[in-house]
Amino acid sequence: MFKRTPHLTLLATVAISAVCAVPALAAPPPKQLSVAPTNPYWTVLNAQSHKALRFGARVGTCTFIPRASCAALQLPGQNLSGAFIPFAALQAANFAGGSLAASTITHVNLRAANLTGVSFVGTAPVDANFAGAQMRHTALTFAGFTNADMRGVDLRGANLNFGAIVGADLRGADLRGMNVSDSDVNGTDLRGVDLRGANLSNADLSGAKLAGAQLKGAVFCNTLMPDGSIRAPRKGLCPGQHGTPPPPNAKPIIVPNTSPFFTAIYALQFGHQVASGTRVRGCVIRAFTRCRGAHLRSADLQGGFLGYSDLRGSDLRAANLQLGDIAYADARGAHLDQIKLGGTSIVSADLRGASLTGASLSLAVAAAADLRGANLTGADARSSVFDSADLRAANLTGARFTQADLSAADLRDANLTRTNLSQTSLVGANLTGANLTGTILCDTIMPNGSIAHPTPGACPGT
Repeated sequence: MFKRTPHLTLLATVAISAVCAVPALAAPPPKQLSVAPTNPYWTVLNAQSHKALRFGARVGTCTFIPRASCAALQLPGQNLSGAFIPFAALQAANFAGGSLAASTITHVNLRAANLTGVSFVGTAPVDANFAGAQMRHTALTFAGFTNADMRGVDLRGANLNFGAIVGADLRGADLRGMNVSDSDVNGTDLRGVDLRGANLSNADLSGAKLAGAQLKGAVFCNTLMPDGSIRAPRKGLCPGQHGTPPPPNAKPIIVPNTSPFFTAIYALQFGHQVASGTRVRGCVIRAFTRCRGAHLRSADLQGGFLGYSDLRGSDLRAANLQLGDIAYADARGAHLDQIKLGGTSIVSADLRGASLTGASLSLAVAAAADLRGANLTGADARSSVFDSADLRAANLTGARFTQADLSAADLRDANLTRTNLSQTSLVGANLTGANLTGTILCDTIMPNGSIAHPTPGACPGT
């Protein structure tokens, strides 16, 4: 039976220090990790563990399939966790008080929808339309809104802790009292936004537009500002910084080392974040840095902020950039073989001609990234988001893209020989001229929304 796994934006970069990370252990990683309810990842793991809405299920008057047309759908309070409904027309729908946790709602139209109190935990809508939607008190932990139209959205009291709104248009939105702590909001248009009383502790606002924004009473602490500077630097926890409280009697969740979540969670628990402004082999690790041709092979750059940076031709082979940020960076022709990019934001980065053979990309978010002619042979991209990425003529031979989101990706003339696409979304993708020799298709959602090789059991590599 087909079962969806959430496509996540696990951008924990800005909050590693907030969960008391310690230096990496010399001993090899254990076979499993116990994730306590106080760990930020617990929330999304818990959402993932719940039974997902069956593919093609009919709820109310709507059949939940790709490109469904269900405008003005009335389903208040409905649990729709795990729904797979990309490119759907849901404008003016009412889902108030319900759940879309761990769902695939990329490219959906939810314009003017009532989403008050809805859980979007672990959901990654790319190029979605939320303009004018009511989203007060929504749960957005580990949600990722990339290049979304969110003009005029009412987000008062929403919780974006450990979430992301990247490259979105929020002009005229109401974010009063919103918890934006430990979140990634870079490249977002916040002009005229009402941020009064919002918590921006540890938030990444690099590249954002803040002209005309109302900031009275907003909390700034270790906040990465649009120009890459840090406002109100502070060691330790920031005032008012808080995560999502676990439900009563919540129990730890065991994560085996075979899970795509394992490396990111292990890094968060035991890794060490490189501080913004740290100089490593002549390269200053910060947003907008200029490190063209830098020699950073095997460097430990975990959690590094390198958004909007010039990394052209740099040598980052076997470097550790887990839980980091290279969104909007120029890394054309960079040597990134065996690099660790688990949980890293690569949104809209320019990686044309880059070499990423054997790279670890699990949980990475490379939405709208330019990877034309890149070499991803043998890369591990499980549960990653490559929605709307340009992969023309890229080499993905033997790569693992299981349970990944490649919706609307441009894969023309790409080499997908022996690529594992089990339980992966290719809805809206362009496969013209792609080499599909030996490509593993199992419960794969094809460009037209059909399921290739449905299976009642487990798919290879899942």
